[in-house]
Amino acid sequence: MNQEYRLYLTYRSEYLVLRDLCVGVRDRRSCEWVALHAATCSHVLGPIDSVTTTPLVAGRARVGEHLCLYSAARRIVTSPIIAVEQPSSSLLRDAERHWHDSFEPSDPRHSRMLLAVKER
Repeated sequence: MNQEYRLYLTYRSEYLVLRDLCVGVRDRRSCEWVALHAATCSHVLGPIDSVTTTPLVAGRARVGEHLCLYSAARRIVTSPIIAVEQPSSSLLRDAERHWHDSFEPSDPRHSRMLLAVKER
């Protein structure tokens, strides 16, 4: 199960990726999942070519490169990757709890998605 996940670390954030989908972004200082981060639910295109600034779709991002993700409306580029790790089982459980709290709440009135819409 863990083989399908990768954890990309930058100076400020951790991007949890399942195959080619970013399933969560966590702040490295607070260790809190960032609700409604633009990269969550984005598809990973690959690392950015430093010369042409286009994503290298066939490549896997490595330390020192910038990760490029694609959201419905825009391209997202991370700061340089400082490490690529296999996430621990406890991190995956924590990410799953965050995912369910955000997207599949037991009470729709408590959804972070609905709160974000109501605040606008």
